[in-house]
Amino acid sequence: MITRRDFIKITAARGALASIGQTADAHHTVKNILPDTSLARESAREIPVLAETDLVVVGGSSRAVAAAVAAATAGSRVFLVGYMPYLGDDICGSFLLDRQPDEQLHTALSQKLFHGKALPLPLHVKSILEEELIRNQVDFLYSSYVTNGITDAFGEIAGVVIVNRSGRQAVRCKSVIDATQEGTVAKLFGATFNQPDSRTFDFQFTVVGNTPKTAPEIIRTELFSQPLNYKTVPIRLPGTLSGYLPVTILTIRR
Repeated sequence: MITRRDFIKITAARGALASIGQTADAHHTVKNILPDTSLARESAREIPVLAETDLVVVGGSSRAVAAAVAAATAGSRVFLVGYMPYLGDDICGSFLLDRQPDEQLHTALSQKLFHGKALPLPLHVKSILEEELIRNQVDFLYSSYVTNGITDAFGEIAGVVIVNRSGRQAVRCKSVIDATQEGTVAKLFGATFNQPDSRTFDFQFTVVGNTPKTAPEIIRTELFSQPLNYKTVPIRLPGTLSGYLPVTILTIRR
């Protein structure tokens, strides 16, 4: 879209150059004045301040909740920003509901999450984490993303800008804990990162409902026999002509 100001510039420049016979220069000038169509210009605007707090914790994982609760217990006002519509994505989203037989639960939160010998249900994990925030008076939002960092005149952290279905809003704070997996908020504030380790690592992925794949980085493929059994309990995964969905564990080296 060409603005009125750009139209006046184009008309004046092209008319002046064309009048003296420099048609090629006129076309070149027009090209330079036209806005870059691959970019969109956002005008300056004011956005509402949603809250003022001491600490903003970004992330909805169990470690994010633990950090928020610890800060609130120490007397800080805390606001948690979660990007998922629920808490505990590191446990529920990855189905890490089991633990090793000799694994010890050292914190009060972990003991609530993994109470007893039975596997906790995802809803139990989500509810416990939410209750912890409410009990410790931690304000929080779901389905929100931090899109920018706010700094004061001295370059110190002064808040974050979040976006959700209500639009863009600001949360003023004195400090931020980045509990995201990629450190996205730390990058917004210009934090430096160490170079990735040059060593190779093995990663395992469980694939449900697809045939085994081959690729140079796939070093091992394990196809489970049907029916699946978990702790001697058969698990049926109906969905194909044979009555089961294939389940494969891929080991990838990178």
